[in-house]
Amino acid sequence: MTALRLVVPARGAGPSGGDVYDARLARAWQAEHGPVEVLALPGPWPRPGPGERAGLRRALGTTGTVVVDGLVGSACPEEVATAVAAGARVVLLVHLPLPAETGLPPEEADRLAALESRAVRAASDVVTTSRWAAGDLTRRYGRDRVLVAEPGAERGPVAAGSSPPHLLVLGALTRVKNHAVLVPALDAVRDLPWQVTFAGPRTAQPAVAEELIGALAAAGLGSRVTLPGVVTGVALEALWGRTDLLLVPSLVETYGLVVTEALARGVPGVVATGTGAVEALTGRPGPLPGDAPGTAAPPTDHRAWAQALRRWLTDTEQRAAWRAGALARRAQLRTWADTAADLRRGLGLG
Repeated sequence: MTALRLVVPARGAGPSGGDVYDARLARAWQAEHGPVEVLALPGPWPRPGPGERAGLRRALGTTGTVVVDGLVGSACPEEVATAVAAGARVVLLVHLPLPAETGLPPEEADRLAALESRAVRAASDVVTTSRWAAGDLTRRYGRDRVLVAEPGAERGPVAAGSSPPHLLVLGALTRVKNHAVLVPALDAVRDLPWQVTFAGPRTAQPAVAEELIGALAAAGLGSRVTLPGVVTGVALEALWGRTDLLLVPSLVETYGLVVTEALARGVPGVVATGTGAVEALTGRPGPLPGDAPGTAAPPTDHRAWAQALRRWLTDTEQRAAWRAGALARRAQLRTWADTAADLRRGLGLG
């Protein structure tokens, strides 16, 4: 049995994909491989002050293995390097590169990239969530060996769907999630029956959330749109149950945990090309196979999104094929025990 320390950001704005990954990994490791000590560090990560840095130094004070969420560790290369020099094995778990968040001033993006580059080089090991993301980190920072511990999924009841069809966009209302491209796409298919829910926290970038709400109202789509904010627990399961299609237009997505959450319920999706969400949708990098549980569209091309939606909404054979593909992927999804095993094996811990 191997003990593990997991250092994560303490956040209250609603669960992100990274938060879910960290929690599921800890649970699976504890069940399969040994005790896990989870340290949730408060602070404005990835922009810590002296107090937050001191807290991280204490959290890294071990001669064992400590996995650090990149939102925390990538901004603190000195602390990572010092801990490694003192005998800790520091594993940097990168969910999303710090400069990949859109809307950053160029000087801030450059500052975060410089910090993360040093942290990636200083860490004993670097782990990410997909082969696409591993390649991205290598291209950004030149680190050749990046381990992959692909997320698992917990299969839920097969979604019954709705009439009219229900589209779901699940994720924080932020610039990088790119909800805005869907407004003109939905407007272009307003002649067809559908309803849509944009579910997720609004507090990270409230101006972006207000822009989306205003654009939907200006397009006259308000009566067909629901914006419930954060949805969890029983309410989230009910939301999945009435969903027919997931939309993931993110500008950057290293994996897209929401995609496998949809597939775990037999729900197909439309995802953004050039992101790790394509790998999540199909189970492998590369072009979409003919039996894919959905399709991909360029994240900045609203016409391509409208075209994909129109075809799905009007072509019953296409809808049946995507649904069949989603059910097939549901049966093949990895578990979180697989994720923990990948990490353990990649780190050579047994």
